[in-house]
Amino acid sequence: FQAPPARARALCARSLSTSLVFVAGEEGRLLVRLAARNTDGAARRQGGCGGGGPSIRMYSPALEAALRDVVPSTDPLDAPDFNPISHINKLFPNEESLGRADTFSAELQDQMTVLDEEILQTVRQQTSAGSSARKDLEGGKAAMRELFDKVRDIKAKAERSQTMVHEICRDIKSLDYAKRHLTLTITALKRLQMLVTATEQLSVMTRERMYAEAANLLHAVTQLLAHFEGYAGIRKIDELRAQVGELSDTLRAQVFDDFNRLSAQEGAPQPSQTETLLGACAVVDALGPAARREMVAWFSSWQFAPYKHAFQPYGDAGSLDKTELRYGWHRQLLRQFDETFVTLFPHAWHVGLSLTLDFCSITNKHLEEILDQARGSLDVAVLTHALQKTVEFEKEMHARFSAEARDREGGEGGEGEGGG
Repeated sequence: FQAPPARARALCARSLSTSLVFVAGEEGRLLVRLAARNTDGAARRQGGCGGGGPSIRMYSPALEAALRDVVPSTDPLDAPDFNPISHINKLFPNEESLGRADTFSAELQDQMTVLDEEILQTVRQQTSAGSSARKDLEGGKAAMRELFDKVRDIKAKAERSQTMVHEICRDIKSLDYAKRHLTLTITALKRLQMLVTATEQLSVMTRERMYAEAANLLHAVTQLLAHFEGYAGIRKIDELRAQVGELSDTLRAQVFDDFNRLSAQEGAPQPSQTETLLGACAVVDALGPAARREMVAWFSSWQFAPYKHAFQPYGDAGSLDKTELRYGWHRQLLRQFDETFVTLFPHAWHVGLSLTLDFCSITNKHLEEILDQARGSLDVAVLTHALQKTVEFEKEMHARFSAEARDREGGEGGEGEGGG
């Protein structure tokens, strides 16, 4: 398209004067472009309307990309590389089409007027909105300051509350310690009162030889004294402990004295004597395992005194051919024990088992001495007979006392022979 120079310059000037209309496209996009043109200062005309036409660069590539994302458009006027000369040549490709240039220009002028009104209205609205936004921002800042003040007050109150709670907890802890100590003191005083009373009653029961009652009191006193193990050095506690120890020694001496009188008499104990001895056994139980072992050992020594005398290795019955008589003697002892003393001693003492173990120990020593004396002159038949009777006796005793032995080992542990 080639136009006369004057005509071409007129068209070029007109197209350039109206290029804002084509560039605007949409209201929001036009405002952005106008703002960018004011701040960027990069929109420059570079060249004239002659030759290849002016080349206009209005925005940076980053801004153009942002505009395309915010307001997508297919209008050629919104293209970053828009060229007015090329666009006018497309609208008026030949000289005949210039006849409608005035009409087209008037239409563009009307559109520019409408756009100017819209731009002015939008700018006014934006100004009002900016003022309202500033007010809202100031209100928000004031609200944030008020909220900050409230948070600070709440934090201060929380710190004061925490301090108050710590003080209350400290007071409560002190009161709890006081309550605990007071409870322990009251409990200790009650136990001390019980200990004093029980010790006085134990003294009376010991003097009257009322063994059953004394045994119960001795158990109680022993348990009460266990609570005062940590009170060593307190005069009253030490006096009571010493008094209980003296009463225990007195009871032990009285019990053994009563059993010694039993060994000196002939026949079975009388019913009244049996009742007293039953109480004496309860006292021995209360005195502890050591006293119980001592009592069983004393009873065993009493029972085996005749056996040791009759079957000593140098006596008439102390020969190897009299071995069967030894076992017969022990069987007779067990029958006598079952008839006379089995109800006297508590079952937990296992006195019958202790007697059998002592018999085996004594007989073992006797037979070792007899075999040592008869070395080189032993009669095989006599030795075989003695061995046979020994095996029979062992089987018999195992059948009788195996369960009792297991019960003693499981129930009493390592208390010893007499303590089971």
